[in-house]
Amino acid sequence: MTDPALPVELVEQVLALVEEWHPRTHPVAVRVRLAGAGPALASCEVWTGDADALLAHRADLTAAVGRTMLDLERALVSVGYVYDLTPDGRPKYRFDANGGGIYTLDIVRPW
Repeated sequence: MTDPALPVELVEQVLALVEEWHPRTHPVAVRVRLAGAGPALASCEVWTGDADALLAHRADLTAAVGRTMLDLERALVSVGYVYDLTPDGRPKYRFDANGGGIYTLDIVRPW
């Protein structure tokens, strides 16, 4: 059963995309852009490795728009994804200031 505090629509959208992908699609990353100075997401994209091991845009997670990074992280974990953490226990996002302020989080499914 889904935790009532989880954004159900986002969990369902991530789960639907996961079920479409080949199990060996690597790497996988989510890229988010914040809406202004607040915590709300303006966009969320899923990128996967292609045959040349380059990341290519796979899908937009429209249910993440208006949500927070924490909502996204919890949705990813609830469908079986894991990600690296920083030494202080936070998700290890990469920040690209030159790309318009995009945060990228590499995710994997351990099985």
